[in-house]
Amino acid sequence: AVVLLVRNKCRVLPRQRSPAHVPRLAVALASAGSLPKRRRGEQRVALGQVSPAQPVPESICRPPYLGPGSPRKPRDGFPEHEFDFRGEISQPKVEVKSAEQIEGMRAACKLARKTLKVAGRAVAPGVSTDEIDRIAHDYIVSHGAYPSPLGYMGFPKAICTSVNDVVGHGIPDSRQLEEGDIINVDVTVYLNGFHGDTSSMFFAGRPVKSAALLCRNTQKAMAAGIKVCGPGVDFREIGKAIDQVAKETNCYVHPEISGHGIGTYFHGRPQVVHCVNPFDQGVMQPGMTFTIEPVFLERKEMVREDIDGWTMRAANGAWSAQFEHTILITETGFEVLTGPSIDYRGILAEKLGVATQKSP
Repeated sequence: AVVLLVRNKCRVLPRQRSPAHVPRLAVALASAGSLPKRRRGEQRVALGQVSPAQPVPESICRPPYLGPGSPRKPRDGFPEHEFDFRGEISQPKVEVKSAEQIEGMRAACKLARKTLKVAGRAVAPGVSTDEIDRIAHDYIVSHGAYPSPLGYMGFPKAICTSVNDVVGHGIPDSRQLEEGDIINVDVTVYLNGFHGDTSSMFFAGRPVKSAALLCRNTQKAMAAGIKVCGPGVDFREIGKAIDQVAKETNCYVHPEISGHGIGTYFHGRPQVVHCVNPFDQGVMQPGMTFTIEPVFLERKEMVREDIDGWTMRAANGAWSAQFEHTILITETGFEVLTGPSIDYRGILAEKLGVATQKSP
């Protein structure tokens, strides 16, 4: 679930045309068959046909933003609530949750992680992102939850699927994944009044080395951002830690794509900026919950929005990767509510019948 930071305020992009060591995995994959020698140029992912939304049983509780008067498209802005994005980013009102609310978050986040793993296992060449969405949708509703993105400001599907040069908010459609594609699957569920939000990269077949490294470095950056969290820590420390990984790995962290507070609301304060920034949002306190979800690109590029009003992609075809966890600040540090991370490399290795090691 991505939000954008522009000129000290949070908004959706305006409507315009617009693990184990990876080299070891590359060797293992090569032993099962030759790796592609190079990526498919700078060909951009074509948009497919979007099918009608899957139904949700009437017995399942809907989130408030589906009610009368709520935003129906990105231009309408975010739904309003006590901890929303109105006003300047500095010194926001950030929710501190009660023990009961935290238990609600734990349950929602646990289901989100399970859904992500189920969806990720479906990733393979020849499978459409629409089919992955159907699998995730069915799993979510079968557990009595609502897929949070469905209907949120008009979004038409249960999950987001962002392939190759698509940076975020990719709409599942009829396009079939191709050998060598990388895909971010972003899952948010609404269970018993609380949202749980997480995402991971997955490989459709054997990735080229540069794509595998991009994913590895992005996950490393997310982990670095999480590691600095704890009571009394300035929120800007997250951006510093992630930015340092970007410099060390020669990647580009997109500065406008940010994490967010989460709870009974899908998006709220704080706005988690993933690069060095001047925005004073106070310090973390026990009971705060928010996402950390950096986006790394191969190189520095602008991000533009496609004609569907949602799909964000790199302007000149750079590939991107993103990982996301929902975090709880505790009395002694942090808890990864959507953890542990999905072993996306292990899922591919299992399909290919090769051995690999889990990330430490």
